[in-house]
Amino acid sequence: MAMVEAKKRLPLCSRCRGNLIISAVAPMDDAHGRPIHLELCPACDTGDTERPAAGLLLQWCADSGGHDLSRVEEGTILLLQ
Repeated sequence: MAMVEAKKRLPLCSRCRGNLIISAVAPMDDAHGRPIHLELCPACDTGDTERPAAGLLLQWCADSGGHDLSRVEEGTILLLQ
């Protein structure tokens, strides 16, 4: 049972080792042919003036946007930003 539970959890943030909200692999590789790993961390990405869309996506997640089908387009736009 513990092994199954461990597989369901997201990895830890590569920057602060905290819990992630989103962890994904981009559908393309970087310039060196390596997979691009995407992370959204509430501790690292909130208030980042270099990446304002990350904070907006965090707020969208906190407001249960991912559980509201009428907000899918909004989430997609934020994710792509």
